[in-house]
Amino acid sequence: MILDGDGNLVYMEKKWGEVMDLRPQTYKGETYLTFWSGTDDGTHGRGIYYMLDSAYEVKHTVIPANGLEGDLHEFEITPEGTALMTIYEIIPADLSSVGGPVDGWIYDGLFQEIDIETGALVFEWRASSHYSVDESFAPLKGHGRSEADAWDFFHINSVDKDPATGLYYISSRYMHTVTCISPHGENGTVLWRLGGKRSSFTDLADGAASDFSWQHHVRHYANDTLTIFDNGAYDNNAHLATPHGHSRALMVRLDTDEMTVDLVAAFVSPSDILAHSQGSVQILPSGNVFVGWGHSAAYTEYKLTADGEVEVLCDTHFGSAAFFGWGWVKSYRAFKSADWKGRPKTKPDVAVKRNRIFVSWNGATEVRRWRLMGAANAEVEDEEWVVMEEVEKEGFESMMHLVGKKGVEVVRVQALDESGNVLEVDGEFKPIQDRDVVALQLLLALLACMSFGLIVWACWLPATRFSRERIRYQRVHI
Repeated sequence: MILDGDGNLVYMEKKWGEVMDLRPQTYKGETYLTFWSGTDDGTHGRGIYYMLDSAYEVKHTVIPANGLEGDLHEFEITPEGTALMTIYEIIPADLSSVGGPVDGWIYDGLFQEIDIETGALVFEWRASSHYSVDESFAPLKGHGRSEADAWDFFHINSVDKDPATGLYYISSRYMHTVTCISPHGENGTVLWRLGGKRSSFTDLADGAASDFSWQHHVRHYANDTLTIFDNGAYDNNAHLATPHGHSRALMVRLDTDEMTVDLVAAFVSPSDILAHSQGSVQILPSGNVFVGWGHSAAYTEYKLTADGEVEVLCDTHFGSAAFFGWGWVKSYRAFKSADWKGRPKTKPDVAVKRNRIFVSWNGATEVRRWRLMGAANAEVEDEEWVVMEEVEKEGFESMMHLVGKKGVEVVRVQALDESGNVLEVDGEFKPIQDRDVVALQLLLALLACMSFGLIVWACWLPATRFSRERIRYQRVHI
């Protein structure tokens, strides 16, 4: 789903089924709308990554290597023309250190870097080669005793890459850890860990920069700055929730020479949302910070001032706040972008109701005005069409008045861009003339009168019969 700056619907499509991580990304100089679609298993997924062009047509599909299936959490395109993706694979593991069976089963957390054009595997990393199961904060709850009930001990949910250094940055929700990985070495080398049970850093903010938990969506920026969506909750159980009492979007800065971390800013929802799953943080080109609240159907834009103060610029929700805790309406991640230009090959949709015409164009981002044109017949030249009405595009659907005009027998609708250029024309059809509207109104009035008369007659007839019967059998006194 795409919304405009006022929160109005721009694009919605249900044919893909379950979709996650919808956003515009750049590949070989072109902007694509990318997303994952497949089967959601509750905490991870099995599916395919799609790349749509500006007409919302599939141009590329991407899958992991080695016969594995793509997870819903991450599909990040790099400047090198590769894609980073998360994967869950069931493998045997010794769970005796956490109270499970020796011959147990786990979901291993993997990520791959794939060449989009060729499908070739560039790099693969798996958590089981670097993390032990006893580092996990996730409750075992009896899982891991069979392959069909494997324990998710790591839960990888984001991958990012620094193109300058080639280093990878991953988030493990169940380890409460951000990990930096070098591609060098047999299985990739862990350079450092932030957070969790074995953090490599000293926290200069008294824990506020590294006490995140159950987090999502880690991104690396210049000057070793990280953004992290700190969910602060595993589920609705209070004993697994953060001491902060709410979710936070964090911006932290690392010093990898001194191995210290400091808090730059923490962004909290004005309504103190505690989102126990999903969520995202995005630094916009303006420097503002855009936060999607994941399990709670809301997003907020902030300004970080020069003196480090946080100001709320926009805070809104697209689902009822009363049901945030239930997650009936939610968005895995939310992004703000001016890069996407939707130009669908479909024509605008037009509906006529009496003397009004309703028009919309699903996915068309550049429409600014709608123009209603009229002509004597559909075969006339373009210059013979006359403008009957022109309105600003307001919301997903706009309305114009469809009334008769002398010499006009057919009408059509034009979509106009910001400069007044015609983007598309929807077909010609006959308008309802004023006289037709009047005749229809008179007919409806006549039918209403007749219906009223029938009701009155139906009520009067039994009453008169009863009255006659009473008169017929009255006693006569002589």
